[in-house]
Amino acid sequence: GIGKATAILFAKEGARVALVARNNEKLEKVKKAINVDIGQVGIFPFDLMKINSIAELVQNIEKYFNDTVDILVNSAGFAVLGLIENVPIDAYKNNLQLNYFAPLRLIQTVLPGMKKKQAGQIINLFSGVGKRGLPGVSSYCVTKFALNGLTESLRVEVSQYNIDVILFSPGLVQSDFKTNQKIYGRLKETFTNGKTVTAELVADRIVKASIKRKRDVILSF
Repeated sequence: GIGKATAILFAKEGARVALVARNNEKLEKVKKAINVDIGQVGIFPFDLMKINSIAELVQNIEKYFNDTVDILVNSAGFAVLGLIENVPIDAYKNNLQLNYFAPLRLIQTVLPGMKKKQAGQIINLFSGVGKRGLPGVSSYCVTKFALNGLTESLRVEVSQYNIDVILFSPGLVQSDFKTNQKIYGRLKETFTNGKTVTAELVADRIVKASIKRKRDVILSF
């Protein structure tokens, strides 16, 4: 989805890319699609739900490239849907684990290197439901509201270190996001139908936002 398309475009701009996902086979396909010199792309199979191992993941990435991370793109995420009374507490926790705590831990781990360089970018994939709660989407809303608050606090904290913090809301995208969502109970509306954009278009806007050092980019209505 967005992660793959963004990685390909950043590589075309000359970035060395660390690819992180659970599926090693899919990572290999993305690496082949990028098609750049050996050593410019590294694949790191990893489950971001394993929060306590994220520091080790980043260490492995920095060791591979012999450098600290300059740009972090937090694009992993999934949605839990259902009326509040039907969604188990553990489902809320799992949703927060991947959509909020994983990005938070990644940010905490890469920040020391960015501060030392006095440069860097953190790009958080966001959603309109992080500003306006919708019925049947409370779990996903909670994760994005949390990410919004984190992003605003972080932006002020790191401004003195020349670190950009970009909040990017893509809207409905043609990806596996819809098929990966978990629904509890019955919903008449899952808010995943409507006009969609391609992951490639979103990636193009993300890379442009990075180059122009934007603060907030909203493609969604």
